[in-house]
Amino acid sequence: MTYTDKVKASKEVLSAIQALKDGESVIVSYGTDYDGKPREYKIKCSIYGHTGATYSIIKNDVFTINGMNIDSLTNTQAKAYNYDMMSQRTTYNFPLYKMEVVKESK
Repeated sequence: MTYTDKVKASKEVLSAIQALKDGESVIVSYGTDYDGKPREYKIKCSIYGHTGATYSIIKNDVFTINGMNIDSLTNTQAKAYNYDMMSQRTTYNFPLYKMEVVKESK
């Protein structure tokens, strides 16, 4: 897949994320669980004062208590990070072109 193809495939998800307002979220599917079923994630938008929009991503599950902050959005990726209890930073790049919008929950 060329970079141009990745940008085109990412456009719907990126637009859905960037259209979010404070407190709104979008549910996307990405990857599969151990049973081969698609995993769903919730991307939430928060706006604090003049700093602009910030985003976070968590599993769309009743029992999920941890997630990741999205540091930046590019044309093809959501670059996320979190810190564990020992202050170790973990990063992950979510490829937007492998995600699919499931539901826009406003």
